[in-house]
Amino acid sequence: SASTTRAVVHRSFVGTVARRNEGLIMSLPDGQRTVGSHFVADADLAGLLFDCDGTLIDTMPLFYHSWAEVCPQHGLSMSEDDFYGFAGKPLPDIVREMHRAQKGTDATDAFVAAFLAEKKRAHLQAEEKLGAPAPIACVVALARGALARGVPVCLATSGLREHVERHLESAGLADIFNSRLGNVVCAAEVAAGKPAPDIFLEAARRIGADPARCRAFEDGEAGLASAHAAGCHVVDVTSMAGYPSCDGLRRAKQAAEASRAWLSPPGAAAVPP
Repeated sequence: SASTTRAVVHRSFVGTVARRNEGLIMSLPDGQRTVGSHFVADADLAGLLFDCDGTLIDTMPLFYHSWAEVCPQHGLSMSEDDFYGFAGKPLPDIVREMHRAQKGTDATDAFVAAFLAEKKRAHLQAEEKLGAPAPIACVVALARGALARGVPVCLATSGLREHVERHLESAGLADIFNSRLGNVVCAAEVAAGKPAPDIFLEAARRIGADPARCRAFEDGEAGLASAHAAGCHVVDVTSMAGYPSCDGLRRAKQAAEASRAWLSPPGAAAVPP
């Protein structure tokens, strides 16, 4: 309810309270951008949930290399804007969506499997040549800061587990996200990938937290929609100070923000940083 939202905002001790036409809204520090109307104060946080690719680790430019290489081999194309527009969706879903849009038919399971096998090979070659992706320091600081305060964290990623675990290790994050802790959830482990809410619901369950008392950090539109559907306080990290943005991401973000039908109420805007 509106009264509950105002009460949560009033209790918060981080950020800046600002008066807007719709009442009081809280902005988070360092350019963290709340998407939607649900806000969880620091005092009420039960957990932080993080996407991996493009959120905690700067994998996106590296991943685009493999898409750009493999798509033409299978009669498909993907621009940089397309790539960032797909951000957050499970890989098989992206292949099927492109096939349907560009070829007018549904991709067979064999086509998807062959495409993804070739993409995996191309990605590994690109990573060997260009090096492992770096952590995104401004977001990593949020995760480590939460743990220092006793707030649990969990990863909710559409990535392949073998890629995710290797990238966590190389980025120096395997100490806080790993299979021993059980706080890494991949798309293959839930019934439906982003933008469905399943993966964030499962991530919250893994750390014993109510999703409505979690902040979920994302870069891609599908992930933002997923976290919103799960009932989390949704934070877009791409406007944070120090975030490694690019023109393709900015254009995709602008296009997505113009048509966010998944936000409730319809037409709700992101809370500015």
